[in-house]
Amino acid sequence: MKHLNLITCFLLLSFDVAFAQSRWSIELHGGEVYNVPMPLSIRQEDYPELKLTARYYTEPLTLPVYWDIRFSRWRKDKSWEFEVIHHKLYLENTTSEVQKFNISHGFNMLMLNRGFDKRVFRYRAGVGIVLTHPESKIRGKEFGNTTDDWDMGYYISGPVVNMAISKPISLSRRLFINAEAKTTFAYGSIQVAEGRADVFNLAFHLILGIGYDVIQSKGK
Repeated sequence: MKHLNLITCFLLLSFDVAFAQSRWSIELHGGEVYNVPMPLSIRQEDYPELKLTARYYTEPLTLPVYWDIRFSRWRKDKSWEFEVIHHKLYLENTTSEVQKFNISHGFNMLMLNRGFDKRVFRYRAGVGIVLTHPESKIRGKEFGNTTDDWDMGYYISGPVVNMAISKPISLSRRLFINAEAKTTFAYGSIQVAEGRADVFNLAFHLILGIGYDVIQSKGK
């Protein structure tokens, strides 16, 4: 019984120390994105495959706006994070056959990150999935509906990887501003009318936002 009490006290003390060395934070960002021209191929039934080097623009301030939200649990100088980016793609170099190819209700990236706080900067890397809402008009055949707010045409489309460097600036004990540069590389198999498209997206993001430590370390 004495040993059991000692073990219980040790476990409780260990839990308290671990909790004291951790904190939770939430961050919300806006930003600007540059999309590197990348291959786009489109396959439709009874038609030859279309291939082009796609140039996308983002329109981050046009509804629905670009945003990035991140939930983090820090323990000492390392974190596990869940991050969601609402990215948007609009095909700039449309053709007579590819009349519209947009993923404007979201080329959404849902990622699990590992973060590292090196005092001056924070570094993070992550992997996840792409959740897309495509709208297109290929050879006169339309897919998706951007005019219906209740259109729930979202699809799990492929993988994404994420790397970033950030600089948090404290405003108070819990509140901070975060400036960040990040790179994402994603692939999506996107549905079009009577077929599919292979989409590659390499993007450079510059984001700025506000963060809040929900649970502050007891030792700080």
